[in-house]
Amino acid sequence: MNNLEMQIQSVDFRYDHNSKITYYNMSCSLLNIYKGRCDLFLVNSKTNLKQELLIKHNRAIMEGNLIAEDHFFEKFHTLFSIKFDKPGRIELHIDENLKINNQGILEIKDEIITNINNYKIYLPLL
Repeated sequence: MNNLEMQIQSVDFRYDHNSKITYYNMSCSLLNIYKGRCDLFLVNSKTNLKQELLIKHNRAIMEGNLIAEDHFFEKFHTLFSIKFDKPGRIELHIDENLKINNQGILEIKDEIITNINNYKIYLPLL
């Protein structure tokens, strides 16, 4: 599987004074991996981070960085100022082909760092 689908549980705006980074922390639950969780950090294009995903060894716990165009990043907070009836979703397209068993459990032997080639954010408006 090269696509990860997740549901957005919460979004926090953060500023780190030491590294001078402003970002959004999105806490998500994975929809296509049993008991999977992911923390995604949405940053602007000026940030010196790679767009990649860390998948922890033998667990469905992930952390990743998403790089947004500046105009989208600046308006992102307005999208979450509206209370939606349904949660938003995120779809990640990654390099790594992940092995998922019949019960939906992620099976990996070592920690994986993979590139995020593309991502899509879906927010319900109606």
